[in-house]
Amino acid sequence: MSTPSSTRPHPSLRRDEAEARAAALAVTAVEVELDLTDPGAPTFGSRTTLRFTSSAPETFVDFRGEELGSATLNGRPVDADRWQAGRIALVDLQPENTLVVEGRMAYSSDGEGLHRHVDPADGSTYLYAMSFLDAAPRWFACFDQPDLKARYRFTVAAPPEWTVLGNGPSVAEGPGRWSLVPPQPLSTYFVTLVAGPYASVTAEHDGIRLGFHVRASLRAELEAEAADLVEVTAQSFDHYHQLFGVRYPFGEYHQAFVPDFNAGAMENPGCVTFRDSFIYRGRATQAERAGRACVIAHEMAHQWFGDLVTMRWWDDLWLNESFAEYMGHRCCDDATRYPVWTEFGIRRKDWGAVADQSPSTHPVAGTGAVDAAAALQDFDGISYAKGAAVLRQLVAYLGDDVFLAGLRTYFTRYAFGNATFAELIACWTEAGAVDLDGWAAAWLRTARMDTLDVRPGPGGTAAVVVTGPGGVRSPRPHAVTVAAVGAGGAVDPLADVVLRGDAVPVDVPASARLVVPDGTDATWAKVRFGPDGWSDVAAVLPAVEDEAVLVVVHNAVRDAVRDAELDPAVALDLVTASLPGVPSEVLVTVVLGSAAGALAGSYSPVDQRAARLARVHNLAGAVVAGSPAGSDRQLAGFRRLVASSVDVDLLRAWSEGRDLPAGLALDSELTWAVVERLVQLTGDDGVLQRTLARDSSSSAAVHAARTRAARPTEAAKAEAWRLLVEPSDVSAYEVYATAEGFFPAGQEELTQPYVERFFTEIGGTAAFRRGWALGRVAGLAFPHLAADAATVALAERTLAGELADPLRRELVDGLDQLRRATTSLERFTR
Repeated sequence: MSTPSSTRPHPSLRRDEAEARAAALAVTAVEVELDLTDPGAPTFGSRTTLRFTSSAPETFVDFRGEELGSATLNGRPVDADRWQAGRIALVDLQPENTLVVEGRMAYSSDGEGLHRHVDPADGSTYLYAMSFLDAAPRWFACFDQPDLKARYRFTVAAPPEWTVLGNGPSVAEGPGRWSLVPPQPLSTYFVTLVAGPYASVTAEHDGIRLGFHVRASLRAELEAEAADLVEVTAQSFDHYHQLFGVRYPFGEYHQAFVPDFNAGAMENPGCVTFRDSFIYRGRATQAERAGRACVIAHEMAHQWFGDLVTMRWWDDLWLNESFAEYMGHRCCDDATRYPVWTEFGIRRKDWGAVADQSPSTHPVAGTGAVDAAAALQDFDGISYAKGAAVLRQLVAYLGDDVFLAGLRTYFTRYAFGNATFAELIACWTEAGAVDLDGWAAAWLRTARMDTLDVRPGPGGTAAVVVTGPGGVRSPRPHAVTVAAVGAGGAVDPLADVVLRGDAVPVDVPASARLVVPDGTDATWAKVRFGPDGWSDVAAVLPAVEDEAVLVVVHNAVRDAVRDAELDPAVALDLVTASLPGVPSEVLVTVVLGSAAGALAGSYSPVDQRAARLARVHNLAGAVVAGSPAGSDRQLAGFRRLVASSVDVDLLRAWSEGRDLPAGLALDSELTWAVVERLVQLTGDDGVLQRTLARDSSSSAAVHAARTRAARPTEAAKAEAWRLLVEPSDVSAYEVYATAEGFFPAGQEELTQPYVERFFTEIGGTAAFRRGWALGRVAGLAFPHLAADAATVALAERTLAGELADPLRRELVDGLDQLRRATTSLERFTR
């Protein structure tokens, strides 16, 4: 028995190590045997047999277990001392090798490795495996890198009443014993297992067996959602089969909605895992269902982009995420009943724009990740939203026929293998593309955003101009539609142009009041509207109904506030005047949220926050009053009305189902929204405990954690702080919720002592957290509302010291946002 390696630092795989190992090894088969018969124990048994060829005398295998029971190479024991820092060194390799590694692995509570969740609703245990980026060795021994694909076989022992799922069909070999054989080779990062007393709905489409799975306590909710899930899944399969010309190759297609999931979903071939909040416990709006449909289509696109053809190394991750983001939105818009490009523009593009203007920005492609941990920091709004927006420009540049022809060649040529960006470029070139290297250099290998602006010209003309970051000439071609907005809000397309660095003149009708350089939200750029732009925006915005123009204008407003070009008070005036007439529920939701979080929050002087929040509250009330009873728009407005209310008596009435607007009724999630705000204002533990007594679900536990952290007492803050900076057995979701609730607006004086403590103590959390959880807690708890020079100095001092990479990325981005808010406050506070 060896010393537990988990107590030692685990180095992340470096690119040069991966290249050397891939050059020397070919993995022919992997057999994994798991003993999950005692799911309440702290560890489980894992035995892996790896068969591989080697042209080198030595290498290493990744194993991050709690205990190494034994390792044998070609029948001979491997010295236990060769297990160091998550790796077992292998020497005296032969051309053909068999390695057997047996040990005890720890169940996780952070959403990585083999995650264990005990459902408080019924006490049942649920497992799922998340292998992405460095996590596979936490549940089986492997050569953990994307370009060492292999064929797998799994044998699982577990309680006989359980469901066991994975990357291949699950076959019951006897009571409590299952085998799974995925039909195609897999990379380690998308190997998965889902096990527990899951409730299931099954269907079939076009010869593909479909399965949908949730915790048993969500059975009724799954059954209510099943028709929509099946419909979107079937439509997405049909769409991709038609577009790509290659059928889905991984056999069955299961979608498991699992607890405590860090990402939105993970594209494991044959068994995609999703966060279980997509199985709605309360009323869901059309926009929320559209968001879920888009995630389903995104993960299905990965079955081709990432699973069928996989990147060689993580710096080509855009070949996975940018394509899945683009194709998922395109599929939803073209093949389902859910239009999603407005959501992409107002929510996803803004996420990417913030990342692309941060000091941590990076190119879409060729990020230069030296190791896997560094690559994880690049899974951000650039890899997803910017990459997808750039792909929309590429389709305009190539034409859809060339774009799709190149992809079909790519899928056929590199099926079940690995490829690079250069190899994809070659496929498009064969299909007829020209000068893709120049296009890619300008769009994919260059970071940051261009700016599109308008200059008035002579005789009823205007010039549309593009400048690169720092005001230099931009090499990027922008294919856009220039539009004019009249005083009555009507939108008139003026010209389709390609901006290549030179000003492009357009004729502007006399009726036009505002010129929008990107009238269809087609490109990736910051947008401005000329020297009198904001007064022109104010004149027409309340009457505009065109959703693309609304997206462009509201994104420009948020961006100009962040750049300290637009007074947040003026921005709030714009929002207040225009939003009551906006019909789109997703626009109402996002813009109201931005107004509350930024314009009445971090970009507002502390002594003005209550008054600005009251304006947001009144605006939400106007949205509710102006929406049809029972409509999604009414619900969106009411959610913000609750979150901004300071009327304790009304909140109590709402929490009891009284005095609600006509058309609204309490459900589990809306009840918790009211209770969270009520307790945040009053600290009333009684209403919290009564709500928990009625709702014992996992979701309720998360809501309760956020609510406890937001209570306005010193004792509550001390209790919550311990969860953030000390190790515990609390689930990752409850820790995330605690971080979200800790620094609410209105409690600045109470939480002020914790601002400095955040920066002095957050670095220590790397001793007991890792990966996603480490960075996410820091990002969610970052004290954005303490926007002043003193907090900036604290962040700078912390960043000057030693920090784990996930923490450093979150603090770099948080500091950038803090500086922007501080600059705005210094410039516009009167």
